[in-house]
Amino acid sequence: MRALVRVARTIVIGAAVLAVSAVPAHAGPLRAVPGAPSVQPPTASCFQFPYFGPKGHANFDFGREIVRLLDERGVRVRGIAPIEAKPANRGVYMPIGWKRDHIDPCNGVYYPGGFVLHDVRSGHEAAIHDIYLRPDGAHAQVSIDGEPQGERLVATYRLHEFAAGVPTPRPLEGGVGPRYWPFYVSAYLSRTVRDLTGLPLDEGDYLANLDAVVQYVP
Repeated sequence: MRALVRVARTIVIGAAVLAVSAVPAHAGPLRAVPGAPSVQPPTASCFQFPYFGPKGHANFDFGREIVRLLDERGVRVRGIAPIEAKPANRGVYMPIGWKRDHIDPCNGVYYPGGFVLHDVRSGHEAAIHDIYLRPDGAHAQVSIDGEPQGERLVATYRLHEFAAGVPTPRPLEGGVGPRYWPFYVSAYLSRTVRDLTGLPLDEGDYLANLDAVVQYVP
């Protein structure tokens, strides 16, 4: 039990790091480099913490209405390694681990990989990859039909909706983490999806829930 308490405290510290990273210490916007991840090298004021969990996983499950819209339009979701797409457009699965993820006080919590939305009817594709979680939501590099669009805010969330659930014990899964972390459609995602597919996706619509488990027990 004491070990779980220590783990919970560690995760809360990680969440606090995310909260204080709202104002980046580097000057100027991040510039998109085709084919390159959006990870910035550490500096004296922008050093990197090790990720707070040696392993784990996160399920990013789309809301029922989102799945219905994707299915009706014929949009298919594909994963970009190490993120994997779930069957039937239900969402994506993301591994967690210190070997691939880190906390950057200036840029947020980083997840490599991503996913592609492929509109079968029109042939358009939107790729969302190299994802950062920051206090205002999820930022990612975006490519449309292979053309890099730079870093964009693709989804938002409310800190108060998940902060209390961050240290939730998950004994059957050997770790801790929030079961309920709702994400919402950003203005950019709404415009982009409407332009590419015509789907009536509005800013603020419920997008998905993130259920994440950080594991400490082998």
